Amino acid sequence: MANIQVGYGHSDSVGVPFDFYASATGVVTGTTIAMQTNQLVLNPAATIAALTVTLPLNPVDGAFAEISSTQIITAITVNANTGDVIVNGVLGAASTITPVASTGGSATACLRYKYTLAGFQAGNATAVNPRTWIRVQ
Repeated sequence: MANIQVGYGHSDSVGVPFDFYASATGVVTGTTIAMQTNQLVLNPAATIAALTVTLPLNPVDGAFAEISSTQIITAITVNANTGDVIVNGVLGAASTITPVASTGGSATACLRYKYTLAGFQAGNATAVNPRTWIRVQ
């Protein structure tokens, strides 16, 4: 399975590559994808029963990671990379992606995480949860 990095962000004059997997050859049930950039765009041919995604390795402090799909993913598992952890907070762990068509547009849905390298400052100024991905969407 080949990982394709394509595309340029609409507001970025330099351009930002992203990971793109499409059709039956790019993403099928049981696939594990290690994100190489901060954005993973999935365009499978049909519903995916199970998929595992590993977030990027060594992101910068404050980085976002986004996983989006044009098709339903019935069971998605999102893992932190080596040395990192995930805090899902009130949103809970990601379990599915269910795209909903917008008016006049195609269906898409996404999961979004924000990275903190230093962690949070507790009341006693001690760092808590360094190297953490926080689910924000």
